[in-house]
Amino acid sequence: MGIFGSEKMIILFAGGICGVAPKAGSLLAGVYMILTTNMYLIFEAGHLNRSLTLIQLHQEENYSIGTMWVIPYYYYTAIGLAVITYPICFYFLLSIQRRDTVGLFIYIVWIIFYDLANIVLVVLTARAALYSISDLEWFGLATRIPTDCFWLLFIITYLLMIVEGRSTGRMSLKTRRISRRVSEPPKFRLGINARRVQ
Repeated sequence: MGIFGSEKMIILFAGGICGVAPKAGSLLAGVYMILTTNMYLIFEAGHLNRSLTLIQLHQEENYSIGTMWVIPYYYYTAIGLAVITYPICFYFLLSIQRRDTVGLFIYIVWIIFYDLANIVLVVLTARAALYSISDLEWFGLATRIPTDCFWLLFIITYLLMIVEGRSTGRMSLKTRRISRRVSEPPKFRLGINARRVQ
């Protein structure tokens, strides 16, 4: 995240958030998304099997299924979106190492689209079902969206650092600390101070 000042952009979280640097936070975001997608696929496969079983039971008992026939397609769509997430996450992790801004942009856009699509799918599934959908679906959605927003802070900050570094011509993303009063490197000063204390 950044603020545009009079001369250049001031990056707000360049030092990191919660003790985690933007690059490390971006890597954790990619790994987090891969792990949650694994978990999400397991649960969605279970929800799909449950909906198919309930539709089959309603048809065997000659009940009207109404709009329930569309529910499996919602789950197929959710599973398809989750499968697409894997290559995007791997490309995102590769982009972090290569400092490729295109991969970071793609990941940011995909995560926003993915979360919005999952909100729509859960709401449509809840409206079409004659039964109540699992509380686990609502809980998973309600916890993943704020967590994705948290990780997006790291990703956007890292992206802005890369863009600013390219515009100024710096290769390193680490902030520079310049001391005007000390002439010798820190490793020598620490050794001298440690001897004096003892």
